[in-house]
Amino acid sequence: MRRCSGWMHRNNWKLLKTPMTSAPELTPELFWQHSLQHYTQPGVAEACLALQDHYQVNVNLLLFYHWCFTINQPVSQALREALEEAVATTDPAIRNHRIRRRAAKGSKVYKALKQQELELEAAQQAELVAAYQKIMGSKIKGSIKGSESLNSVFNDSDPLIALLNWLGLPNHSKTQNLITTVLQV
Repeated sequence: MRRCSGWMHRNNWKLLKTPMTSAPELTPELFWQHSLQHYTQPGVAEACLALQDHYQVNVNLLLFYHWCFTINQPVSQALREALEEAVATTDPAIRNHRIRRRAAKGSKVYKALKQQELELEAAQQAELVAAYQKIMGSKIKGSIKGSESLNSVFNDSDPLIALLNWLGLPNHSKTQNLITTVLQV
């Protein structure tokens, strides 16, 4: 794993300091395609699985934060809470299914279980997109005060530290390296 470089913090993540004026359209299919494309980048799958297996990070949530990062979409407190709620309602089924799939490795049913798990992952991503659309729709209708909520993403803190905190991760070089690998653009 690469060490988290200062360039990544100070230069690349500064893009997030400029908030978007309107929320980009996102559909479950667009997010799924974004996730598939990014997941296949060198080191990303391995970093995601290490975060999932060793730190119980929800990979779909992490990929959603990556999507926000790549399009310069700030993540408000309200959006974070909505995303976490979506994960909380869908994650137990995925975790239980993943345990069954891993236990079946090498058996005839493994491939079918893997496909079912991908379907559960896609459904979870659809829930994340629905949470995003609901919050962003509220913002557009004026129920969330635009700059108060959306400008607070990383403006007052190091983005890597903020993301480590959001995901409940310890702040040490291993987790920093894993997150940095996943958030590569």
